[in-house]
Amino acid sequence: MVMRKLTLKVNHELFGGLLLIGIGAYAYYHGQQYAFGSLARMGPGFLPQVLSMMLCTMGGILAITSQLKPSSAIDLQLGQVLVVAASMVLFAMLLRPAGLFTAAFVSVVVSSWADRQITWPGRIVLALVVAGLASLIFIVGLGMNMPLWWG
Repeated sequence: MVMRKLTLKVNHELFGGLLLIGIGAYAYYHGQQYAFGSLARMGPGFLPQVLSMMLCTMGGILAITSQLKPSSAIDLQLGQVLVVAASMVLFAMLLRPAGLFTAAFVSVVVSSWADRQITWPGRIVLALVVAGLASLIFIVGLGMNMPLWWG
């Protein structure tokens, strides 16, 4: 199988700063549906709006200071990206008919093909641990109504 390598010049801090600004703007927009209040009598929208403004400010500072540093090159392997994307689609397709444990197990096994250094026993152990933890967290801990196994 021929893997195509794509090299991108990326400034990670700029990307992170823009991501923080986007999340903060989204939270601020949705926080406006609640009453803001005042500093003496805070409304339900006070904390979400103030925190989202702080998040935008920190993202802006990170994005501005990132321009003082050189960009680094990363190698993006198209085959690995496609394998991970396929595992996410497979998880979504298997969740209802096969259950959470089975869908998580299969998804982790498929996505682990993107890492050439992991062995088959390592893949199986990793898939069992992730599927078990996901089942414990979402079905037992949070009480979500979804099947665990086939059926």
